[in-house]
Amino acid sequence: MTQNKVVMVDFWSTADNNGKPVGHGVKVGNEYYAYLKDAFEVKHFVNKSIVPFIKNCEVQAFRDSLECGMSKGKRVLKNFRCLREAFRSENNSLIWIYLQDIYGLLYLAFSQKYGNKVAVTIYDIYSGNKLKHWILKRALKKSDVVFVTNPKLSEKLAGSFFVPDYAYDGLFYEKYLTTEKKEQAVCLGTMNEKKLLRESVEAFTKSGYPLYIAGQFTSAETFQYLNSIKGNNIIIENRFIENEEYYKLMAESKYCLVPYDVEFYKNRTSGVIQESLFCRTIPISHKEILDFANVDGIGYERLDDLKELDLEKIDINDFRPKYNDEINAVYQYDVVKKTVVSAIKNATIGATSFDRIFPPVT
Repeated sequence: MTQNKVVMVDFWSTADNNGKPVGHGVKVGNEYYAYLKDAFEVKHFVNKSIVPFIKNCEVQAFRDSLECGMSKGKRVLKNFRCLREAFRSENNSLIWIYLQDIYGLLYLAFSQKYGNKVAVTIYDIYSGNKLKHWILKRALKKSDVVFVTNPKLSEKLAGSFFVPDYAYDGLFYEKYLTTEKKEQAVCLGTMNEKKLLRESVEAFTKSGYPLYIAGQFTSAETFQYLNSIKGNNIIIENRFIENEEYYKLMAESKYCLVPYDVEFYKNRTSGVIQESLFCRTIPISHKEILDFANVDGIGYERLDDLKELDLEKIDINDFRPKYNDEINAVYQYDVVKKTVVSAIKNATIGATSFDRIFPPVT
């Protein structure tokens, strides 16, 4: 294989009907490319609508690209075709599937590797689902290097490498930091069914604490409904937030609300929680999600619990030292970059696949 070429694959991300990227895939891909660019020849495979957002890298659109709004069945079939195209056309390179889901793992589990080395990024080990866990194990046996996005996952997958969605680049984040926080909570990003938005609006309406929700709504009906039930302390906007504004809003606010459905997200990492940490903004989320992220914040069992809290009385200075310690210990940019480059270099010259012992399925 070509030892100095890495082909990054994002078969998942698409742009919406307004041409704006949905989700965090573009941000993750551009950050991971920055780790690799000085050590490898790098190429990106993405869906056609994402091509304009890939920075400073050779990029190729899948011939049969995914489009926003496709049915699940059609989406899965196209995902398989996209992955097959990448593996066949770049059969002497290391393929890094850095945005992964169970269908990507299913493809890898049963596909032919050709002459490729394979790197995968894992967000979940599916310990509560026997079938998905079996698919994961089979897929990882065909992988030459495995990255995980949470330190707790690296403890469960011996030999894997912890690489967060984002690393802390002081030169980037510190220009947004401020000691004068607005007394408000922000909820930013894609607004979809995985976020408990109705419950959030009801809880903050009862508490009276200011809440600003801004992001792309996947459902216009949900946006309209939330505006019909919100209190005067809540602002809700359906629009794409550019990076500059995103980080400014995050950093100037005292809290960041991350209202994921715990049943979907309790064993998954959240890039938003990582970014709130970097901006020294207190995350508000379910206790299990914060525990898994290992980030101090305001944890709840139910969103309705928030109405009992006086968020104005909480002192953000109690959190700053903990956040600084966590950033220094876990998220330093140079350390993360070195981990990625070293792991991929070793994979390109290694002869064995990734074959690990898993915890029992529960």
